[in-house]
Amino acid sequence: MPIVAFGDIGKAAKGLLGGDKATGTFQFDPKLSVSSTTSSGVAFTATATQKGETVAATLKAAYSTKKYSVDAAVDPSGKVTASASISELAPGVKLSSSAVVPDISTAKLTLDYVMPYAAAKATFGLTATPVVDLSASTGYQAFVLGAETSYDTAKSAVTKYNFALGYHAADFQFAALLSDQLKTLKLSYMHSLTSTSTVGAEVSRKLASGDTAFTLAYARKLTNGALTKFKLDGSGLLSALYETKLATGEKVTGSLQLQATELSKPAKYGFAVDLA
Repeated sequence: MPIVAFGDIGKAAKGLLGGDKATGTFQFDPKLSVSSTTSSGVAFTATATQKGETVAATLKAAYSTKKYSVDAAVDPSGKVTASASISELAPGVKLSSSAVVPDISTAKLTLDYVMPYAAAKATFGLTATPVVDLSASTGYQAFVLGAETSYDTAKSAVTKYNFALGYHAADFQFAALLSDQLKTLKLSYMHSLTSTSTVGAEVSRKLASGDTAFTLAYARKLTNGALTKFKLDGSGLLSALYETKLATGEKVTGSLQLQATELSKPAKYGFAVDLA
């Protein structure tokens, strides 16, 4: 089993609670996405999201092979985010870069190195005084241990350090993350009860103040292929999702959010349509 990178420790639980392709993403603003791929393999995705009285549109183009990938996205303000990567530059080495045009100071270079029993990642800002992000992980069988840190050369100071411990099995994940310069402890959990149902939870505690927050989630695939998901947090905020794929190929997602402890408050709702 390949070593899990630091950023992927507890990934399945993060996806269930925060949204991913496998378990759906809550969408509380009307959203329309149109995707297509040219004969040369370039994939285009146009997305329009309505926020209040305005509509924000983005356009993304991506091209990838087994070794190379290039993509660019234009946001509503006209900024272009571009990235490129080369895999297997050397055994286990991947090199990638990204930048937001016209703000060239955002340019970054990232080096990923995967070994049989360890994974490491280094990101350097391409400026005279860069921020350097470093992370590493190692493990044995289903257990993984990792750490990450950031060093700001302009301040000559370490600005971030986090530690994580995880257990990744085929149908079960657990992760403990000590973050915010050791001030916050997060425990997350995901369990595939059956081939169609998944549960998850996260508990976050500020160690200094003792403030604690929690989130629970449940996702289930129905017999007709549709996906449902429910999420409840400690404040009583309940979110529900229904996602299905029509016979003509379009994916439709509807979301609803309400305050379960105070039903008199107006509910939020939204939908997303993906045309492939």
